[in-house]
Amino acid sequence: MRTQLKILLLLVDVLVVLAIYAISPMDWAIANNELRKVNFKIGTDTTSTTVTVQGDGVSVDAPASTASSDGSGQTASVADLSTTQAAQHPKVKDTGKQRFLFFGDSMLEGLSRRLCDYAAHNGHEQRTVLWYSSTSEKWATTNTLDYYIREVQPTFIICCLCSNELFVRDLDRRDKFIATIVRKMGDIPFVWISPPNWKDDTGINALIVKHVGKERYFDSTHLTLARGKDKAHPTFEAAAHWFDLVAEWLESDQTAHPIVMEKPTQKVKWSHVTMLQPNDPGK
Repeated sequence: MRTQLKILLLLVDVLVVLAIYAISPMDWAIANNELRKVNFKIGTDTTSTTVTVQGDGVSVDAPASTASSDGSGQTASVADLSTTQAAQHPKVKDTGKQRFLFFGDSMLEGLSRRLCDYAAHNGHEQRTVLWYSSTSEKWATTNTLDYYIREVQPTFIICCLCSNELFVRDLDRRDKFIATIVRKMGDIPFVWISPPNWKDDTGINALIVKHVGKERYFDSTHLTLARGKDKAHPTFEAAAHWFDLVAEWLESDQTAHPIVMEKPTQKVKWSHVTMLQPNDPGK
């Protein structure tokens, strides 16, 4: 009985020592051997499942349950990681030489002259197809756009259209035409330069944004441009300034597909332009 009592007291002594060690902030050592504590976090999910976070095409592996911490004690979500990765990996500019197809209405007469300067300066090629008085209906219901895409084989398309539709009321019809034009361009990188409104439109610009998105839409509606005698078309000088703004935007992260558009130092001859008349039936 006495032996059992001694064993019990010895166990109690050991438990007391362990309890003191557990709550002690100091490190203990026995025979020059340091004792190390093991920390257990109750309720912590240690799952190591891996998910793929997409951020502008960059795959990042992160623990599904822990993700990352911002230092505030809050665990970042997968969506937060995606946003962070997108910010850390901005769009990469396409430094290749482009073959532009520039199509649209009479606004191209001024804009395409400046595009020629940019193409020559940056080593790009360009082909302009200017259809006077054309509308989204013309380009959507004919094979003209299809024909020139096949002929030019563009690597980048620029469209400036709908200046003749600023005040239309049949927006449902125009909606379908714009959708068709976007479908014709397919997977080719493109941007749509909006009409340079001289008065508030009835909704055509909202339809363009709806189908192309903000990263493929250059908003010209707010620009103050010197106009010609018709009070609608910008002067050639104003159109050159207008295209300078477009080119600057084309190089930025605001666009879906940034490209090289360094500002030219010289003007070149207006060339590689096809002019279609208002009554042209199209291809």
